[in-house]
Amino acid sequence: MFLLSRRMDALVRAYTLLGRFSGAVLVGRRGRRLFAEGYGRADHERAVPNTPRTAFRIGSQTKTFTAIAILQLQEQGRLRVTDPIGRHLPGYPRGDAITLHHLLTNTSGIPDYVTTDGFTRIMGTPRTRAAIIAGFRDRPLLFEPGARMSYSNSGWVLLGEVIERSSGLTYGEYVRRNVFAPLAMERSGLSDGPVPQGHAVGYMASDGRFARTPYLHNSHQDAAGALHSTVGDLHRWNRGLPRLLRPESLAELVKPHVAADGIGYGYGCAVRGDRVESSGGTVGFVSVSAHHRRDDLFVTVLSNIENAAFTEIETALVAIARGEPYELPSRRIFVTVAPDVLDRYTGRYTMRHLGRTSTMEVTRDGERLMVEVHGLARTELRPMSETRFFARMKGEVELDFRASGEVALNWAGHDVTARPAT
Repeated sequence: MFLLSRRMDALVRAYTLLGRFSGAVLVGRRGRRLFAEGYGRADHERAVPNTPRTAFRIGSQTKTFTAIAILQLQEQGRLRVTDPIGRHLPGYPRGDAITLHHLLTNTSGIPDYVTTDGFTRIMGTPRTRAAIIAGFRDRPLLFEPGARMSYSNSGWVLLGEVIERSSGLTYGEYVRRNVFAPLAMERSGLSDGPVPQGHAVGYMASDGRFARTPYLHNSHQDAAGALHSTVGDLHRWNRGLPRLLRPESLAELVKPHVAADGIGYGYGCAVRGDRVESSGGTVGFVSVSAHHRRDDLFVTVLSNIENAAFTEIETALVAIARGEPYELPSRRIFVTVAPDVLDRYTGRYTMRHLGRTSTMEVTRDGERLMVEVHGLARTELRPMSETRFFARMKGEVELDFRASGEVALNWAGHDVTARPAT
C-alpha cells in the first residue's frame, strides 16, 4: 500500500513539475481508498494549493448525473426513456420522432449548440435555458433520429428541462436532493457567478506559465456540463450508485447502447470492455472518472488546466495499481522546421469523434504553425520533428502529418484521423 502510494505520487508529481498537470487525483479499489492527493494550485493569484477537497468543474461528467436523474424519474413512473420528447416538451419540432433514449445516447440528430459560430463570444454572460433551446430547436436535424450517433450537448439541455418539468424542481436542486445528499457528496453541486471559496480557477498552461481562461457562465452548460465535484465525492458516487438506482436501471446506465468511432456509449458514459468512463472538458478544466469493473478499480483525475495530461495520468495510475509497466513523463523537445515544410500542412481538415464532425484549420503565422478546432481557441502547433507536432487544447494533442495528406491525432488518449476537407 505504501509503495503504491509512493509510485502514484511520484508519477503525478512528475507531470506537475513539467507543467502538464494541476489538480487532484484519487485511486480506490473495492471501496477502499488507495491514494488521494492534490497538486499545483487551485488559484495561482492567491497561491491557494489544490487538495483532495478542492472542487473542480467536471464538464461533461455532468451528463452521467443527468442520466441518473432520468432513470430515477423512470423508476418513479414519471416518464419512460422510450417516451417521445413531445410528451414532455409539447411543440418541440419532430417531438413525436425523437425519444428521451435518443437524447441520452446522442442519437437524436439535433445539432450541438456549443459548436455554433459565436458561442465563445457570449459564453461569459448569463443565458436562460429557454434561450439556449431557442438557438437550436429550429435547426435542421443532422440525420433521422436513431440513425446514428453524433455527440450533442443540445440533447442534454433538453433532458434538463424534462427533469424540471417532471420533478417540479430545478435541475440543480433535483441532483442535490436525489443524488448528492443521499451519498453525502457535500462538496458537489451547481454554482454560478464568481469562483466560490474552495473551488479551483481554470487555466491554460504553456511552458510552465499559467494564464486564466476566459470566463464561462455555467448557465451555458446546464445539464450538459455545469456541475462541480471533488475526487472524494466522485469516489462516494461510484461506490453509492447501487443506492441511487435499481439493478436494472444501473445496467441501462452502463450498457453500450450505441457505438461510434470505436467507442461504445451508454447513458452519458463511454464503455470499453470492462471500463466505464465519464469524462469532461470545459473552459479551464478537464476530468475523467473511470471504473474498471474487472478488478473493481476506480480512478478519478480532476484538473484546473484545460490542456492537462489527464488521460495519460489516469492510464498510468491504473497500471501502477495493477503492478503493470508504466513510464514517467519526460519533457518534450521542440525543433525548428523550415517555412516551406510548414506550408505543406496548412489547410482545412475534418475529423470525427463520438460521431460528431469537427473542422480543424491549420494556418501560418510568420514562422509558426497555428491550429484552430471549431469551438476551441486558436493555438500554436509546436514541431517535435518535420512531421510530428504538439498542441495544447482540451488535454494534450500530438499530431502526425502523413504523406497521404491525412493527420493522425492522439487527442487526450483518443486516436482520431483528420482528413483534408473537400
